[in-house]
Formats: sequence, C-alpha cells, structure tokens
Amino acid sequence: MAFTRWVGRTTTSALLLGAGLLLSHAASAATPVTAAPQTPLSVDERCGYLGGGRYHHCDGGSRTNVMLDVEDLWGGITHVCVRPGITDLQPYLTYRVAGAWWNGGVGCIPGRH
Repeated sequence: MAFTRWVGRTTTSALLLGAGLLLSHAASAATPVTAAPQTPLSVDERCGYLGGGRYHHCDGGSRTNVMLDVEDLWGGITHVCVRPGITDLQPYLTYRVAGAWWNGGVGCIPGRH
C-alpha cells in the first residue's frame, strides 16, 4: 500500500512538473524577441586572412608589426612580417596563397623572412 501511494505521488508530481515546463515554454515562445539585425562585416572590418592573398592585421592601436605563416597552394610555409592594415601577401610567394595566420611573432621588420 505504501508503495502505491509513493508511485502515485511521484507520477502526479512528474506530470505537474512537465505541464508547468510546457506552459512556461509556450508562453516564452509566444513572446516575440526583437533583436537588432546584425549587419555582416565588410572585408575591411574583418581581421586575419581575407582570401585572395590579402591579410588584415588589426592591431588595436598598438602599431605593432607581426609575423605570419603564409601557406601556398602546395602546403609550403613562408614567413612574412606585416604592418597594421591590409597587406597583399602574393608578391612574397612563388605559388598562389592558400592561407595565412599569425604565428606569435611581433616587432619584426616588414617583408619576407
């Protein structure tokens, strides 16, 4: 008899809890959330490799040159130091640029290394 009362209470509690969650979810789904539409960043606003052999070094005002690892289409890596702003990396490579990333180096002299 005690087992039947315990199971009955647990089942009833679970049903009430589930119904409460369902109702609260339905109420929150019915309330429209108005978020400001996000405009995509232009190429000049993005940082890092932009494609087409171009890299945008966003320095945050520190005016620090950084060393990049630049990968060509065959997987070869060339080290290129860039100033803040957008740099065309293609003149530093024999083959087409496939990608570029900061390798942690700072304070270098711009150009191929």
